[in-house]
Amino acid sequence: MNPETFHGCKAILFDFGGTLDSDGEHWLDRFYALYEDLGLRIPLPEIKRAFYHADALCSSDSRVVSLGLRRLMIRHVRMQFEALGLTDDEKESEMVEAFCTKSERFLHRNAYLLRRMKGRYRLGLVSNFYGNVAALCEEAGLAPALDVILDSALVGVSKPDPAIFRAALERLQLPPEEVVCVGDSFERDMIPARELGMKTIWLKGPHPRIPENAGPVNATISSLSELEVLVS
Repeated sequence: MNPETFHGCKAILFDFGGTLDSDGEHWLDRFYALYEDLGLRIPLPEIKRAFYHADALCSSDSRVVSLGLRRLMIRHVRMQFEALGLTDDEKESEMVEAFCTKSERFLHRNAYLLRRMKGRYRLGLVSNFYGNVAALCEEAGLAPALDVILDSALVGVSKPDPAIFRAALERLQLPPEEVVCVGDSFERDMIPARELGMKTIWLKGPHPRIPENAGPVNATISSLSELEVLVS
């Protein structure tokens, strides 16, 4: 990578799920592991079906807008268990606790990272979420460092549609070449950001999904803790 790649960049746009709450691990992959860790021998296609069932219900429920992480996950996991026909309150609680504890650890680390970087960059968030990503950012201490927070459920457009990134650029009042996009999803983050002319940093997790039309990114990291040195 050319050391001048990020020279002149004035803002950084982050994804939320998989980027700020873990080091590139998709939520679905995390749930695959949690079901196994808890001894629930559910076929992966069934877990995927239940996950996206809960995902859709949360996306369509206006009551989710005010929920913090734990209340959101109580609802999400309950919907998954119902879809799978599971009635084990203890396992359900253990799954919520395990998911949230891990997420909170990363969110705490990354809130500190963003506060350090705020003096040098304008920072923003562009996320496919349920309408409550701002509430999660407030709860986690991320919000004070963020100049822009865009939640697909509230904006009415989802990644990979570049329109949601254009909206972020308009709010930042910056051209795309002066903005860096950091995300764990190649398809939803890297490709549309690159098409708009933004710099791209892929947070490559343990189970990366790379589409056939992936194309290049400007840099790849395996932990968000690498970001500060990379763009300095």
